[in-house]
Amino acid sequence: MRTVRTKLVALVLACVAPAVLGVVLRQRQAEKELLGQVERRVNGANRRLAAELDEYQANARLALTLTQHSARFQQALFARETGPVERMVKRLAAVYDQRIILAADAQGAILARGNADQGPKSLDPDASPAFGELLGGKPLTGMVPVSFSDAPGYALVSAEPVLVTELPTNNNPTSPAPPPAPVPGAKGARKPAVVAPPASASVPASMASAPTAPARPTAPMGTRVGSIVLLTRITEKYLGYLEPKLNSDLSIRVNGKLVASSPDNPGADLISMAEAPAFKEVGPKLFAVKTFLPPKLQRPGMEVSVTASRDVTELRDTARKALYQQLGWLGAVLVVVLGFALRFASRVGNAVRGISDAAEEVKVGKYVNAPTIRTGDELESLAEHFNAMVQGLKERDRLKETFGRYVTRQVAEHLMKGNLKLGGELVPVTVLFSDIRSFTAISERMEPPALLDFLNEYFSGMVESVLSHQGVVDKFIGDAIMAVFGAPVPQPDDALQAVKAALEMQRRLAKINENFRERGLPEIRTGIGLHSGQVVAGNMGHIERMEYTVIGDAVNLASRLESMTKELKCDVILSEDLYKQVEADVVAEPLQRIKVKGREQDVMVYRLVGLKSEAGA
Repeated sequence: MRTVRTKLVALVLACVAPAVLGVVLRQRQAEKELLGQVERRVNGANRRLAAELDEYQANARLALTLTQHSARFQQALFARETGPVERMVKRLAAVYDQRIILAADAQGAILARGNADQGPKSLDPDASPAFGELLGGKPLTGMVPVSFSDAPGYALVSAEPVLVTELPTNNNPTSPAPPPAPVPGAKGARKPAVVAPPASASVPASMASAPTAPARPTAPMGTRVGSIVLLTRITEKYLGYLEPKLNSDLSIRVNGKLVASSPDNPGADLISMAEAPAFKEVGPKLFAVKTFLPPKLQRPGMEVSVTASRDVTELRDTARKALYQQLGWLGAVLVVVLGFALRFASRVGNAVRGISDAAEEVKVGKYVNAPTIRTGDELESLAEHFNAMVQGLKERDRLKETFGRYVTRQVAEHLMKGNLKLGGELVPVTVLFSDIRSFTAISERMEPPALLDFLNEYFSGMVESVLSHQGVVDKFIGDAIMAVFGAPVPQPDDALQAVKAALEMQRRLAKINENFRERGLPEIRTGIGLHSGQVVAGNMGHIERMEYTVIGDAVNLASRLESMTKELKCDVILSEDLYKQVEADVVAEPLQRIKVKGREQDVMVYRLVGLKSEAGA
């Protein structure tokens, strides 16, 4: 059947669905973990940048401190002697070859440059306002706008004003300044060579007696004589230098305007101010992006934002490729399983359809067998059991039909439901007794076979009258009929139905007598007695031979009333107990209070005339 196929396919899909869902969830989790690693790296770029800036400032401060405390360098700046200043700057430039080194006098005029092919034009505040603080005697650090020789830009700056802290012991301006102490960890740092003069060396008399150069002027202690500046221009090259350290592509903006980005940064235009890194798609590519504001780079009126980004497209595609591969395998397995399922469903459908069609025939009373399909499983067994059931139903109906000829339909159904124990229950019923008057005289004039046919024709009409009003023919007692209304299943209108059955028996008897007259047979006169009361209804007899019947005083009284119909010269007599139940619907005439054999109390009886509904009509 189509329904079976649909359900079986749904079952297969339901079994595969958890596996598919599990694969998807696992791959999503793996993708999430991969992206989470990138997210943590991008998120940590802020911390790593802060550490890099701290290291940058620490190295710069060491160089600035050593230079600041060189008395010769201080006095050379004061005297604006470019030779000693340039020598000091060149030594610094050899150590810090990635930074621009500037030495300027107190007015900001640059006296010496190192690594400064595109350095600033000057430290004049008009050109670079940030240097105004330096010329005012304050240290300058962080990121500042700088007017470079080729174009305006931004740079990381470490600058200190140079103050005279001690006077030189040798005022000879030609004496070379001592080299700066090596900077630990700085590129190119080396230990300066110390050459001692030979022990036997003597100073020539000509040199000893040579006149000394005139002394140059010296600056007083605490005088600001100039500035020393180390700066790194914010360019693509510098961000490319930071990229492997921060493990991210970088872009720097000042007040929202892009200043520089790392080389070949595909996400330079992306920005995300969210607390957690955001994933953004640009075309087919996916980026993890985080924008932060490093505190060390902020200055009044200048908001510096650094955006770290990572291209995670390959990671995402790798995870998705693994997902698609596993889904492909599952899909192939699903196709194979569905093929087997549909084939099996077809066999199941054919078997079930055959049984279903046979069941439809059985339902309308046609006992047909279901086709047996050799499946070797429960379906074949089901068809065999169904056919065995059909045979059982045939036998049961045959038995029921035969049984129903000996007991009424209601009793047969009651007994076939399994009510086969001896014993009974107290139920309210109406009992009807009908007997043929002068039957002995009739039977003497007829042969037994003719007499049996004669009685059967009479009984057929009487029994139909009882059955048509939900009565039960309890038994035939010779030419008498005993009928019960209310057993085995009581109904609210049992008493009225019994009265209607008695009236119908009289009408049918009139038609039967008319037929008997035409055929030359004797006419039949009957008497009917009816009474309502409590009886015991159930199975009587022996477990091997029992009969469903009713017993009690109500049965006896109904039988006595029927026997008195001839004496009272009426055809149908009702007891007072019955009349009270049907008084609203029945027309009856009170006869007399009679003494019934076996009862101490008198019984009031009524002659049945008809129904009020019929009398009104």
